[in-house]
Amino acid sequence: MTGINKVDVLIVGGGPAGLSAAIKLQQLLNAKGRPERVAVIDKAEKAGQHILSGLVFEPEALTELIPDWKERKDPFVTKALGSEVQIDDTLFLTKSRAIKLPAWIVPPYLRHRGDLALSGAEMVRWLVTEAESLGVRVYTGFAAVEVLYGESGVRGVRLGDKGRDREGHPQVNFVPGEAIEAKVTIFAEGSLGQLAEDVVQKMGLDRGRIHQIQSLGVKEVLKLPADNAFGPNHVVHTFGFPLPDVFGGGTLYSLDKSTVAVALVLALDWKYADLSPQQELQVFKSHPYVAKMLEGGEVIAYGAKTLPEGGYFALPQPYTGGALVVGDAAGFTDVRKLKGWHNAMRSGMLAGQAVAEAIEQDDFSAGALKRYGELLEAGPVIADLKRGRNYRQMFTKGRTVYLGAPLSLVQRFVPGRIKTEPDYLGTKRVLLERDYRGGYDRLSDVALSGTIHREEEPSHIAIADPDGCAACLRDYGVHPCEYFCPADVYRFEDGELVLNPSNCVHCQTCRHKCPHQVIQWRVPEGGGGPKYKIM
Repeated sequence: MTGINKVDVLIVGGGPAGLSAAIKLQQLLNAKGRPERVAVIDKAEKAGQHILSGLVFEPEALTELIPDWKERKDPFVTKALGSEVQIDDTLFLTKSRAIKLPAWIVPPYLRHRGDLALSGAEMVRWLVTEAESLGVRVYTGFAAVEVLYGESGVRGVRLGDKGRDREGHPQVNFVPGEAIEAKVTIFAEGSLGQLAEDVVQKMGLDRGRIHQIQSLGVKEVLKLPADNAFGPNHVVHTFGFPLPDVFGGGTLYSLDKSTVAVALVLALDWKYADLSPQQELQVFKSHPYVAKMLEGGEVIAYGAKTLPEGGYFALPQPYTGGALVVGDAAGFTDVRKLKGWHNAMRSGMLAGQAVAEAIEQDDFSAGALKRYGELLEAGPVIADLKRGRNYRQMFTKGRTVYLGAPLSLVQRFVPGRIKTEPDYLGTKRVLLERDYRGGYDRLSDVALSGTIHREEEPSHIAIADPDGCAACLRDYGVHPCEYFCPADVYRFEDGELVLNPSNCVHCQTCRHKCPHQVIQWRVPEGGGGPKYKIM
């Protein structure tokens, strides 16, 4: 990439939504013999390295995108077809017991038999191969840091500089950030995508919407003995222990006969100033049932990411002149199902269809791209979210699972919308005071994420107002960022903050949960961050 690059369609983000948009669009262009150029850029060094998901996947979305995928003779397809969920358990955990809910009690949207238990990183690498085979150009290691605007709306993005030292001075390998112009830019950055946020705010696309709220998922992958108790084709969802007063729960997904993904998802509006999500995962693993399932296992991978949970009433208008927003960047996670990939892929496919029509008309205005919104409204993505439009809100305001769970069953009958507030406002001067001895510490887990940033690059994390850190200690008795960061980026020594940005796994929990909103997180130099392989 040299000079000002111009493509017809630019997709920012190489996850399920962005790649589905690229594949669908290129399929339609190829069918009509059109020459338009479609490009995907992603900040990870290699495809899939910044991808983390559960992932229990509804395969119908993939069949819609690639109808013959099951007939493909390749390792990913073979593994995927062998991962179909056959044992699907939902458990309520007390401190010492695991109570299995009978199937008739579990709502249909929480049943997963027939779905596929996959690695999101592996699936993305496979989708990249499919996209490139169609003619899509996929560029990794390129971080977009700024949206470019013109008279009629979005006209592209600017990439970040490469090769600056810690003070920001150019080094001998300095490469200035370039501009990439496009007729349409599709923002598919995932949860808390900053460029998508910029477009939504500048273009007023969130007028009348409630505040988007988030959860944080922390996940380990374990290698188990051959004679393990968990077994293949098995998924478990839990609620209750270790934090019944925080919305979320635990999961165990078998990836094959001897590999299991264990995760804990916690809503970021938790009240505890000293809650450590990574350490809560260790507490979850200590439960007698979970410990038995994982007995003899060795942690081989770790990661963390946020996911949007505001639902239907938090969705922005997903189109404007020259731009569309897809996937988690728009907030399409279905929190009732604890799933987002099927909606991310479907939103990407509909974006691809809308852009193909815009190309035919040679019209990329908001009026033409409104077609994307119409396709969403007519399809299953919006229908799913409407059914759970107030689901997550039943668990806000400190409601425990004992109150929120029954309320969630009747939430769709609540008239109107229930407003939400920023998650950081949930933090109170309340300490969990958990004894976190045992299990993996944060630094041991971070080492298994493969996270690395160039040692000499400028820090992508800054504190806008150091007085805010002193205010946290005064208001909460602790520095919450020391605890809530799942990668141990923030430490205080003798009262002074010591940043470790090289540990960062790019979940962006910090800028969302910081009680005084003084943490500034910017997209770092392309190629840095986690190196997920099987997350």
